[in-house]
Amino acid sequence: MSGIVSLVPVDPRILSSYARTGGTSGPRDALTPLTKLGKAGIATPAAAAALLALHEAVTARGGDFRVTELHRDVGVQQAARTKYDTWAKAGKPKPGTAAFNAATMKAAFVALPGRSMHNGGRAIDIHLGALKFPGVPADKQLDVLWECAKSTGWAPIIKSADEGASEAWHFDFWGDLAGVLKRLGYEEAAKVGAILVGHSGDCQSYGHILQACLQRAGADIGKVDGMPGPKTKQALVSLLGVTLAAADALVAAKDVSVFPRLLALPGA
Repeated sequence: MSGIVSLVPVDPRILSSYARTGGTSGPRDALTPLTKLGKAGIATPAAAAALLALHEAVTARGGDFRVTELHRDVGVQQAARTKYDTWAKAGKPKPGTAAFNAATMKAAFVALPGRSMHNGGRAIDIHLGALKFPGVPADKQLDVLWECAKSTGWAPIIKSADEGASEAWHFDFWGDLAGVLKRLGYEEAAKVGAILVGHSGDCQSYGHILQACLQRAGADIGKVDGMPGPKTKQALVSLLGVTLAAADALVAAKDVSVFPRLLALPGA
């Protein structure tokens, strides 16, 4: 079963960090717009709007905003995870050493397929070295970016603005999944986001989508396991005002008409 939230192209003014002739450096007029990267340049509608707001906030401060990565489909995520696993099994050798193979290894954490906010079109990696906010010391560039990010709904994945930290470049847009993050933690919230857009790999059954919708709407039903039980059905009763018998019937029939009804509720 496919997702129920559509991913949309981002604004063409937002640039990727990739030059049209290859590489990740060069003047802005040589860069490829993020939306021209196909599946890599799409996001949920709310995240796309927030990304444009972040682009405008950084630009207003004189910074050079370039996005290295936005959306990943499950296949891309699996390929990246395989490289991370290979690196980990090799003892995490440092890049540039004889033991590190750049073709088969990735020296940074990669989430499991369907467990990344990139899969849900709600995460970005930013080219930090290109920012160059005028009048801002090199070790404070990330601080300014954090100000811009937080004011536009983007949350850094690291706890303090340390340019040298792994994943310092990664930001998530939680929006209507903020409640899921608070209740269940990062991985499960990312899983919910991936399910809603159809990029969760092996977690795309009717039961998974139903539970993801309920989680987004604020139902405290535990982890999304794809097996609707008493908590799932009681959440339908509470959120939609149906009887328990009606909830049982909806689940038994795998009634997809319940999805838009739940999506119409605010995230909680």
